[in-house]
Amino acid sequence: MKRVIALLLIFAFPVLSVKAEVAPPALLNAIGIQESGMNPLAVNVAGEGHNPATREEALAIIRQAQAAGKSFDVGLLQINSWWIERYHIEPESLLDPATNRQWGMFVLSQEIARHGLNWKAVGKYHSPDMERGRRYAWNIYRHYVGMAGDKEADNGNTAHGPQKLSVPGGIQRRSGVRPQGRIITFDVQQTGMPGDACSKSGASGGPAGTAKD
Repeated sequence: MKRVIALLLIFAFPVLSVKAEVAPPALLNAIGIQESGMNPLAVNVAGEGHNPATREEALAIIRQAQAAGKSFDVGLLQINSWWIERYHIEPESLLDPATNRQWGMFVLSQEIARHGLNWKAVGKYHSPDMERGRRYAWNIYRHYVGMAGDKEADNGNTAHGPQKLSVPGGIQRRSGVRPQGRIITFDVQQTGMPGDACSKSGASGGPAGTAKD
């Protein structure tokens, strides 16, 4: 019965998730880099990261965590066990990158619905704690900017690239990246780049904020 419910939820994703144009695909990619290094088999148990060589090994780690009653995160976007339990998701399905990405989009859409398409929502994906969320969003910003820079270099265009975001104000200066704005926004039509923070409340951290920084 649980598997039937999970399948129904998966097929319902076009209704549950935010529109593609609202959350740029590059944003999910940036989150994937931060969460798992884009490793679809990555598993984190109570803050301890694992990089299994096989799907079977990943499942064994997940089963052990479940048996021990520990919080764990699965796959590309590190979906937390809180969501797995709430929506009766089969953990094995989250080792599939496409399915994991759908659930990650769903979790992110919950925060976007609450806070708008901005860096606060990105931070809440990691943690409900403001400071942890701010640090997390900054890390996502750096990944996002890096991907945009790579794409511009490939296109031979260093002035304007697609899906650039404005920089939120009040962020810390790190790694030579200079804030360029004061408004926290995800307007993909703007030419400024984003920047801020680190934390989890959604996918990998769960609403309870069991995130790993």
